[in-house]
Amino acid sequence: MKYLGTIVLGVMFLATSSLLAQPERGDRSQRPAYDRIESYKKVRMLESLKLDEEHSAKFIARYNKHSEVMHGFEKERNDLVDKLDTQSKSDVGDGDYSQTFNLLLDVDKKISGERLLFLTELKEVLSNKQIAEYIVFERNFVKELRQAVRDVQRERVKGQ
Repeated sequence: MKYLGTIVLGVMFLATSSLLAQPERGDRSQRPAYDRIESYKKVRMLESLKLDEEHSAKFIARYNKHSEVMHGFEKERNDLVDKLDTQSKSDVGDGDYSQTFNLLLDVDKKISGERLLFLTELKEVLSNKQIAEYIVFERNFVKELRQAVRDVQRERVKGQ
């Protein structure tokens, strides 16, 4: 099953590798490749958690809400990092950096708070074991995604 999942993920990345290689423009959630990855992730997550229909619906509703909030924070954080990049290339004073650093720290606190809130809310839907499985799944999915991207890049280099 793991081998089949890796193959499916690899094929998906081969088909969308050109989209993934492009720089981000606009809202990530509007990109087709991102949507396919998110859909695949949700299916794999539900398989991993072995939820019944009722709990699946509750979990996905909370997960979608959490993802939307996190994407907003990630955009805000990326905008601040872009601002730091611009500031570092111009002649700004320490006060400007301090202000941007403080804003960045505030966003990081919001991200941590949202993550804590989400995990706390999951206790209403999932058992502790399932929450642990979710946390492990999240980490492993990101690792698998990175590895799949590396594999696709290696294949592209070999093909040239």
